[in-house]
Amino acid sequence: MPEPTSSMRRIGLIGGEGSGKTTLARALAGVLPACVVDESLRAFVEREGRTPRRDEQDALMQDQAAREEEAAAACPHPWLVADPAPLMTAVYSLLYFDDDSLLAASLRQAAGYALVAWCRPDIPWAPDGIQRDGSGQREAADALIGRLVHEELAPRGIPVVEAQGDVEHRVAAVRRAWQR
Repeated sequence: MPEPTSSMRRIGLIGGEGSGKTTLARALAGVLPACVVDESLRAFVEREGRTPRRDEQDALMQDQAAREEEAAAACPHPWLVADPAPLMTAVYSLLYFDDDSLLAASLRQAAGYALVAWCRPDIPWAPDGIQRDGSGQREAADALIGRLVHEELAPRGIPVVEAQGDVEHRVAAVRRAWQR
């Protein structure tokens, strides 16, 4: 997976399905200003009409990282928001396939973020076609992310802020974190 190459400040968004990552990304783009990296998984589901298999996870994560580098190269702003960070592909690979093979590379990539914003599942869950499996899966992803934040990201010194509440509260939490 490509390592971040530009000096642009990056925020990686993580969180289970329907936890407000895209809404937060759009709001941050207007506040910072920033460019937003679109989600590889969403494009895959729209193109293929199905969710990915285990053997497709690595390519999805690589594509998400490549999209981030392409956006960084073209972005006229000082900030880039990854919606989501490639770490989410590793999370889903663990959650759905009990496969941790993507974790090490995704953690190396996450070390390049100025901040990781963990979108918590405290907003109503909404269906989104075949891409979302339900609030139970969102909760399971959040629990797994919590374990990774405490066992993997924090020990590596990767800064994480929990984004909760409505979009204004989430933006304010991220703003306070990046101002530190």
